[in-house]
Amino acid sequence: MWNYFNPVEIIFGKNRFQEVHNALKDKSYIIITHPEEIFKKYSDELNTSSNPPLAIMTEVQPNPDYKDILELQKKFSSIKKNVDYILAIGGGSVTDTAKAIAAFKENQEYLTDFVRNKKSPKVENPIKIIAVPTTSGTSSELTCWATIWDKEKNNKLSLAHKTLYAEKAIIDPSIMVDKPLGLTISTGLDALSHSMESIWNINANPVSASHAIQASKLVLENLPLLSKDLKSVELRSNIARACVHAGLAFSNTKTAISHNLSYPITLNYGVQHGIACSFTLPIVTRSMIGIDPVAEERLQSIFNSNLEVGSSKLSDFMRSLNVPLNLNEIKVPVQEWNNIVDDAFLGERGKNFIGNKESFTKSAQLMGLY
Repeated sequence: MWNYFNPVEIIFGKNRFQEVHNALKDKSYIIITHPEEIFKKYSDELNTSSNPPLAIMTEVQPNPDYKDILELQKKFSSIKKNVDYILAIGGGSVTDTAKAIAAFKENQEYLTDFVRNKKSPKVENPIKIIAVPTTSGTSSELTCWATIWDKEKNNKLSLAHKTLYAEKAIIDPSIMVDKPLGLTISTGLDALSHSMESIWNINANPVSASHAIQASKLVLENLPLLSKDLKSVELRSNIARACVHAGLAFSNTKTAISHNLSYPITLNYGVQHGIACSFTLPIVTRSMIGIDPVAEERLQSIFNSNLEVGSSKLSDFMRSLNVPLNLNEIKVPVQEWNNIVDDAFLGERGKNFIGNKESFTKSAQLMGLY
């Protein structure tokens, strides 16, 4: 028995950004976006339209931090009119920030209770969100949770609430062509990680698995090509489709062990999230041999081979993109890594994993992680 649910309306295709105007017609809204100049043209287009935003908030940084969101809440509290929508234009950090503002609005005590006091999030009539992703990786536009970091306390939290799905996701690959190589690879690998993590997952179901397999194949086939032709709208479209499939997969399962391993790697060693959550994928793939026949069959269908060969193919794929694959390359001491592994298998995402630490450790040794 299984359930599947995802309520987001997906609007996909080249030049679909223009759909934003129809979606916001006669609505009051604010824009949340990145501060870089390349995002300004989109907010400028709306700011000079017949229905300009009430405010444009550009103070969003990668891996949105608790204190940064507090500052945005102060800015939000100065808006005197009712806000119908938040328009999030940017990567996953922007959409995650939009969800935090949509959930807590100007109520800083609600955010503090959630982040610092470890209380359940108090979400009351959240503001509706329209998400326009400018990268293909996080799929935050298709999930009901947001990652909030508390760097001062060396902590990462997941804001999760069933009312925080975006109302619409407007996915326009033509606005993704100006993204640099490193970001393109990192976000593409994040999508791959989401899809594979949803397969070796206690919450997997036939629909999520179908999306995950399709997403994985699209990334494996297209990301190396895109890394050599960043301006290709066709290849951007293929990776954007992979991201949609990945989002539709893990929006129902959440992530698993590779993501739980990644958080301290990002917090303490500054490794980009997409790299941190994907460099263990070949190891986890090999560790699934003999663990669960259904998951193993699904993973084999990605590589058209058994998982010993599949994990090697995945390692070669990673190497072709210059992704680090051992502890020396990501500069994590062995003892620290062992502590990370112990903690990860005890964490929420680690408990989603259908495998086990013994098989993972054996696979890591066989594949040269140490």
